[in-house]
Amino acid sequence: MVEFVRVGDEVLALGSVPGAEGRAPAAWVTGDGSEWRAVGVEPKSGYGFVAELISAGVGERIVVLGQAFGGAHSNPRMTVWSGGVGGLVEHPQVVEMFGGPRAIAVSGAAALGGVDLLVGGWGGPQGYGAAVWTSRDGATWARRADDPALASAVGEQTGAADVTTGPEGFVVVGHTLRDGAPRPLEWVSGDGFGWERRELGGVGVLATRVGCGSAGCTVFGQTTGTPAQIMCWPGVGAVAVGGPTASTVDVLQVLARDARAVTAFKLDGVVHLASTASNCTDWQEISMPIAAFRARMVELPGGGLLLATTEDEASRLWLRAPRR
Repeated sequence: MVEFVRVGDEVLALGSVPGAEGRAPAAWVTGDGSEWRAVGVEPKSGYGFVAELISAGVGERIVVLGQAFGGAHSNPRMTVWSGGVGGLVEHPQVVEMFGGPRAIAVSGAAALGGVDLLVGGWGGPQGYGAAVWTSRDGATWARRADDPALASAVGEQTGAADVTTGPEGFVVVGHTLRDGAPRPLEWVSGDGFGWERRELGGVGVLATRVGCGSAGCTVFGQTTGTPAQIMCWPGVGAVAVGGPTASTVDVLQVLARDARAVTAFKLDGVVHLASTASNCTDWQEISMPIAAFRARMVELPGGGLLLATTEDEASRLWLRAPRR
């Protein structure tokens, strides 16, 4: 399982299963993490039949981003799907909607009301920059790579890393590269069409993941030096709070829960979990049930935590009881 997303009183899990040509897209739904049922998936394109479902957003419908590798250079080939917990249908796109010579990446999906959103990067006049794709029906998409808040200006290169929704609407985090050093950024939009750019504090730092609750959003990222350090921003204009260090670090996910955030991150290739206050203080490590190199988590409707881990030979699901 690659991704979890809450859909009302259930959790949708996305990923892939062994298929005739390597992998095949797959999805499942649960209410408690113990009992599961398969969600029908209906691919329409060649890459759809071998895609892995990697990201999702929930608004008036579920929008899903899939990824397969192929073609002359085995580059990622993106697919888009929409529907509900009763079934997901692929909507094939023209090649240059997400690919072609100006393509950089499409990395995440979100939805708010009737607007579906994908984030990534696209090549523009000043080099590559952050870009979004929007849809009002889950099937017909428009690329928005020329918004001056998102696109690279002279002397910089912007990049988007993660997307979610929060009290202000859509929230994207990433960075701008200026004067040879990355600087963390946050973009917000109430509707997915007009964007505001906000600079987070720090130089030589990447903002890579964001989690939002009813009270606000918490951003995590990392320094680019050696050793590297996990960094946390409790809000725009706030001083970043430093976390664990290692030779290599990578923030995998931020899950906002009430006044705290649970974060999954890798230190030297091994997954760790930690809980912090929403202002990035009071770091408390959560013991992992097993050593893993990949993990994804979601809060269950009853308040417990569902964790998926991937090790060398297997993937497993773990349940953590609700806090009392």
